[in-house]
Amino acid sequence: MTVASLNEVGTSSPTDGMRLSKGANLTLASADSSAETITVTVEVTADHDLTTDTSVLLLGHDGRVRSSDDLVFYNQASGADGSVRLLDRIDAGDGPTSDAIEIDLARIPADVERIVIGASIDDIERTFGDVRDATLIVSTDAGTVARYPIDGLTAERALVFGEVYRRHADWKLRAVGQGYAGGLAALVTEFGVEVDADDGVDPDAGPEGAEPSTLEPSTPDSPVTDSSTTESSTTGEPAPESANVQIKRTRRAVKLPKDWTQRTSPYLAVPAEKLPYHRAGLFPAVHAKTSVNHEQRATSILLATMEIVREFGRAVLGQVGAPGGRIESFVEPEFTVNGAQARPDGLIRVTRGASVWTALVEVKIGGRRLDAAQVNTYLTVAKANRFDAVITISPDLTPASGDWPVDPDPKLIKSVQLHHIAWEEVIAAASITLQHTGIGNRERSRVLHEFLTYAVHPASGMQVFDDMGTHWVRVRDAVKTRTISPTDSATNEVGENFDRLTRHTSLVLSALLGQRVQAIPPAEHKDAVSRARQLADSGRLFGTLRTAGLVGPVVIEADLARDRAICAVTVAAPRDGRPLTHVNWLLRQLTDVGPRTRIVAHHAGTRDTTAVLLGKALEDPTVLVPADGRSIREFTVSADKSTGTKRAGSSGGFATTVTAFVLEFYDEIACVLKAPTRS
Repeated sequence: MTVASLNEVGTSSPTDGMRLSKGANLTLASADSSAETITVTVEVTADHDLTTDTSVLLLGHDGRVRSSDDLVFYNQASGADGSVRLLDRIDAGDGPTSDAIEIDLARIPADVERIVIGASIDDIERTFGDVRDATLIVSTDAGTVARYPIDGLTAERALVFGEVYRRHADWKLRAVGQGYAGGLAALVTEFGVEVDADDGVDPDAGPEGAEPSTLEPSTPDSPVTDSSTTESSTTGEPAPESANVQIKRTRRAVKLPKDWTQRTSPYLAVPAEKLPYHRAGLFPAVHAKTSVNHEQRATSILLATMEIVREFGRAVLGQVGAPGGRIESFVEPEFTVNGAQARPDGLIRVTRGASVWTALVEVKIGGRRLDAAQVNTYLTVAKANRFDAVITISPDLTPASGDWPVDPDPKLIKSVQLHHIAWEEVIAAASITLQHTGIGNRERSRVLHEFLTYAVHPASGMQVFDDMGTHWVRVRDAVKTRTISPTDSATNEVGENFDRLTRHTSLVLSALLGQRVQAIPPAEHKDAVSRARQLADSGRLFGTLRTAGLVGPVVIEADLARDRAICAVTVAAPRDGRPLTHVNWLLRQLTDVGPRTRIVAHHAGTRDTTAVLLGKALEDPTVLVPADGRSIREFTVSADKSTGTKRAGSSGGFATTVTAFVLEFYDEIACVLKAPTRS
């Protein structure tokens, strides 16, 4: 295959092919030639926690898909009778991630005019603005034909890289670069794909209300299309109606490691070795005591590990929005503010190309807590030196992500970002990096393992959440005697500590699964009166966990009056079939679950439910079928367990018991349930 012409001048190299600019057209081959196969690769370089998904659209003469089969993506890997195939992804660790599409031009149906190649980001919190490099590469068996690097990306969550199209007797390539802030849904609906309403995606919505970017036709060679037409340009007949497509990624829930119950700490990479003597450690914590000197020691150990183990450094700094780049760290830098000396615990500098991101760091360990006046001083220093942020690190696990343990000066945070990271979030990031993300160097991997061993040692001062607070027992007893007062500050403190417990559980699960588990606080968690009133009226506390692959969120409930913890997950019933068929479909998934598990069938079109224990339902599935002949809308599967009587983290403590129970529920029930297959 040879390059016949180039509409817009570019540069070329013997190995990299022609370098295209936006809007350029390149002739690939004659449409009448014998079997011509090209490989189109979407190559993206980003931090390890961002991935893109490639998609292909086959368009007819009217510029729209002929049917839903013309969308090739992660849920449908081939189209047009196999002439377009999405190949296996290549992930090069710190290097680029490549998705390749094989296109057999000779087999493309005659009524396919254009082949659009795009990519999208599934994470609603990330955009192509977070990508370092995005390139479209076209190659044949003879080598690379063309490359199209795209820059200037900002709020796009989906991007058309280019298109292969017919022009007279030729197949041609166009470099496009059109972005959509609304993600994959916005991209595919532009070309006539009907998206399943259950995906809950608004194609017109984008991050922070951003609008999709546009690309004007760049050359007279552009094929003329009208995406608004509803008739075929060749036959005059109505275009075939497209069936709705489910673009939500089909995921399976990640299971817990088989040995999770034997681990001495969920945050340790491996169970601690049982030896008759102490193993030599890079960061020994034996006999260490919490003090100012050990606070400085903890700071130095953390910052040095972040600099040496760059994967870990990126994982921690990614939580505060720092860019990917070379990390440098310093301890106890000195500054002068208003004639007085200020000395924060550390300073982090991230260099990426010509840009530099700088943050001051303030650290507390053990029982020491952050001081608002001290934080304001460092915000003032950062503002005066034009630094980007101040990061506080302490044992304070805030009730909700993004909260601060102190109230900063509102004027200062207008010009300098303030971020808080709990030690438990640092430890979870280290565990995920070591066990799941991977480190491409044995020595750096050992350094991070040593840091984890030090961090989870009680003497390090890097505590994880395990204490419901000094008022826990009093509030719990007041719930039982119905003497609890919603105006008592202790009531709100217990509610916030339950939110902290929910976040703690999400971090433990994240560390074990290797993927983000999000703790969703109650909608009014900042409204102290409302939260306290809820606890006073019902005697119950609630939390929610979400993660990819589950059929729905896991709801955690604490019933203080009965000393019980309840976990529940809801799964939609199949759309087709009889109610008894739906019941049997659910029961087949729960054959290895305890008989005391509770199942609730929610009747369609009403709030009525039928609830029985699993053991009884297995004996007679008809007990879950609505008596009035209604269908079943969804099922809720729940289990409960007696909680500990102590507030703190002992084997019989409330926090420890609830955390272990949530892990068991996830392992035995939540990750086992599957969503119904759509017909």
